[in-house]
Amino acid sequence: MKEINCNIIKDILPLYVDGVVSDDTKEMVEEHLEHCEECKKEVGLMNQELYIPAEKEVSIIKNFKSKWRKKKFIISVVSILLTGLILFGTFAFIFHYDRVVPYEESLIKIETQDNDILVSHYYGVDYYSVSATHPQTLKIDGKEKNVIFLYYTETIANSPSKRLINRKENRDERDFIFPLGKKENVDAIYYVESDTRKIFNNGNDWSTLLEDAILIWRK
Repeated sequence: MKEINCNIIKDILPLYVDGVVSDDTKEMVEEHLEHCEECKKEVGLMNQELYIPAEKEVSIIKNFKSKWRKKKFIISVVSILLTGLILFGTFAFIFHYDRVVPYEESLIKIETQDNDILVSHYYGVDYYSVSATHPQTLKIDGKEKNVIFLYYTETIANSPSKRLINRKENRDERDFIFPLGKKENVDAIYYVESDTRKIFNNGNDWSTLLEDAILIWRK
């Protein structure tokens, strides 16, 4: 038989090793291998199996599982923290982000109780907080007057910390009455639809509030 070139045999060797060649081709390759040490070595290399010791294989699997568990734990912790932050932020915004209640005559009334104590009576369903200043001495129309600034705030939902009840039959009116001081010490009460805390950033100049304040009571 005519000698077959090694390059041709090497092209066929992978198919020969896998056992997918015809009988004639197989016979041809085997005859060549009897006389060609180089091609015989190629077949030997192809027949070698990748061997991983059992102990090393178990170690690799354990290491992979350990890393995967750690990764899952970290992902779980991060997910829980993010969920908690989102829920806390939503809760804080709904229940504790307050805004000033717009004034309505039927909503807020200044009344006089026993011992000539002035009080602010809130007739709305609920509110979050009420703030009032001590009497501030301001010059109004050329005269010095003792003035109180007052405002109420509300949240998107009822505050769980204020025990505010929507049902009228359960309403405790004392929760809606806020004392302001002796009537004799107050000349006027103004409702402001802005946070009075900004006054402290303006040198405690309370007169600036009068421009937009609403007079709701005067002596």
